[in-house]
Amino acid sequence: MADLPDTDAQDQIQDFFAHEEFLAFFDFHLPGASGRDLEGLCKVARPQPDARDRVDYVCLTFIVDTPSKQKEELIEKVMGRLNDKAFKRHIPTMRTMTSVPTSNRQAENYIHQMDLIFGKHAELDIRELIPMIMFTIRKEAGLKTESPQWWDDEAVKPQPTAAEKANWGNRFKALFKAMSS
Repeated sequence: MADLPDTDAQDQIQDFFAHEEFLAFFDFHLPGASGRDLEGLCKVARPQPDARDRVDYVCLTFIVDTPSKQKEELIEKVMGRLNDKAFKRHIPTMRTMTSVPTSNRQAENYIHQMDLIFGKHAELDIRELIPMIMFTIRKEAGLKTESPQWWDDEAVKPQPTAAEKANWGNRFKALFKAMSS
């Protein structure tokens, strides 16, 4: 697609994702018989305004504590519930989505990234959209969410982790495929 960087140009892909605008984060957990079966954090980002002419999406990066293989399998099952149909049921303006777990497991964390893709020049009110995303996560995946923490100060916004950067190629391929269909 002419709107997106060349899929083989790593520097273009890195530049594309490196300039995402970090918006907010929220904590979540999966309740269980013994308290919390899973705990994690979801970071929310989107392209900078000038990049939204090419594609407008909201990226959800789930970082989950998984000290055991059993916990990793549980979060994979939970993430499977957050599919295109589930999000469109609650956010009908969404065009399509991607769902890409990171391929390199880092110690005791599981990282999964989802891009909710909207039409070009979509009029998205992020302060309304993020609560709708959180509602979908609660309703469809059974996760309990805390209130979002908004990041309005550019100087203190967190940078992508090494695991997130390592996943940019896979994430971009999924985004390219979703935009092509």
